[in-house]
Amino acid sequence: MSFIWWVIGVALVIIWVITVVDIVRRHLGAQRTAAWLLIVILVPFIGAIAYWAMRKPEAGEAERVESAARDRREEAHRRPSDSIGPGV
Repeated sequence: MSFIWWVIGVALVIIWVITVVDIVRRHLGAQRTAAWLLIVILVPFIGAIAYWAMRKPEAGEAERVESAARDRREEAHRRPSDSIGPGV
């Protein structure tokens, strides 16, 4: 049972670290960055959930995601659906 708690704890720490890195990386302005960091540090899990729920996408982020999805679809369309292999 302690293994499960260990895995949950590691997952929560990873989420917390990713949240802090995203807050610093996004350049929200000094006051907003400090406020979000304070919230996430004082109430780690709830603060991280609040940040991700209220986070607005950066300019161009939606276009990059859509472009990547379109590229994956086109690549899947170009690949042969046969998985036997060459020369068989």
